[in-house]
Amino acid sequence: MIGTPASWRVVAVLAMVLAIAAGLVLVLVTPIGVLALLCVVFAAITLVLVPASRRPPLPPLSEPELAACGPLPTATVVVAGRDEAAVLPHLLADLGAQDHRDADGRPRFEVVVIDDRSTDATGAVAARAAAEAGIGEVTRVVRRGAHAKAGEGVDHADGRPAVPLADGKGAALAATGPDDYRGEFVAILDADARIPPDYLRRAASYFARGAGAMTARRRTLRHRPPRVWLDQLEAAQADEQDADGEIQRGRWASGGCSEFRGNGILVRRDLLAAVGGWHEHALCEDLDLSSRVAVLGTRVGWALDVVAWEEPVLDLGALRRQRLRWGMGIIRRELELTVPLLASRRLGLRAKVDYLAYSAQTVLPVSLLAALVAGVLAGAWPSLVLLFATYLGPGAALAGDALRWERPGGPRSIPERVARSVRLLVFSALWIPVFTVSWPLIAFGRGPLRYAKTEHTGAPEGFRPDAGGPPR
Repeated sequence: MIGTPASWRVVAVLAMVLAIAAGLVLVLVTPIGVLALLCVVFAAITLVLVPASRRPPLPPLSEPELAACGPLPTATVVVAGRDEAAVLPHLLADLGAQDHRDADGRPRFEVVVIDDRSTDATGAVAARAAAEAGIGEVTRVVRRGAHAKAGEGVDHADGRPAVPLADGKGAALAATGPDDYRGEFVAILDADARIPPDYLRRAASYFARGAGAMTARRRTLRHRPPRVWLDQLEAAQADEQDADGEIQRGRWASGGCSEFRGNGILVRRDLLAAVGGWHEHALCEDLDLSSRVAVLGTRVGWALDVVAWEEPVLDLGALRRQRLRWGMGIIRRELELTVPLLASRRLGLRAKVDYLAYSAQTVLPVSLLAALVAGVLAGAWPSLVLLFATYLGPGAALAGDALRWERPGGPRSIPERVARSVRLLVFSALWIPVFTVSWPLIAFGRGPLRYAKTEHTGAPEGFRPDAGGPPR
């Protein structure tokens, strides 16, 4: 359960008022020439991100280069889940196949599975699967709230009443911390993740070269559902991952303040300890940690060759709950950590400006809706066209570039990329109502916020995480 401080509510109201005012000014007052200039500025930002995304500061290493690195840093893999008995054995089998090992074959990693109040024997299933995968000796299962039902606390030994346990992945991760880990870096994976055999070895190569924080390239499992609209929904989420990865890599390579993504967080253990471990009340633990390491001057890198597969969300209700949680988590992160991040003396000006520019995505939908209503009523169609071109154009360009490749075999045709970019823009439009609803919920919502868990069903039959070939 997560409350909302009164100060955050005040700031949320002010942000909404300013966003609405900005939308009205842009469509009713601002000269067309200024709007055209704004469109050019956004296009210029896109032109910076696209080439930068192809020149990562820490590029992937070839196999001979990896072999020349010598012993790579050790890892602690942490997987937190509730009622994940259906999917965890597959991930543990992938971990058992990892080639990040000593010369005698002993794993250079350990696995910590956090069983978060499961009712389907997740912990026992995980322990058995780890033993079957040959990694039982390096796997620990931690039971969180062993005597509690979902949403309840655990009575203290001295008779004091229980404190309700917080929900969510961040809260589950907080059941352990840096002091409990033995690896030199920490790798966070979702219970439904699937990874190739070189995942940890390639991740370790970045820390061997001095990285403090990296994130894996996320790819979406394709189930090919029988209904066409579900297939399109699944494909749009896959393309969203590619486009988001390009944006984040571009931000990182151009000196910006790029971010973790939850499935595939990679962070040095001492850095995680320096920021105090996991924040149990974070709705989006990945964004929360991104900003907290940024306060210490560490920017998150993106690894093209460290690939984690994950399931799409094909239930519309679950998708709505997931995106609303993300929207509120993003805003809460901004309310809590923007001031410390901007005040940090360890983070460069370029990264701070990038953070502010990227964070504007949460208030832009409010401004756009205000501008749309006012523009339609006033008949200010030229201004509306320019505003929405400024908002949608860079996204379309980034999507089209990100979708050049999906797997080895050559570039996608221009017509296919255009069609997929349009589909992605239509899908991405859901962020407009998400952020428009999230701000009022934070400002005026009552009662505790609850974490919305996404249900997992597993990869398609016959899926192999290493069968997709190397990423582009």
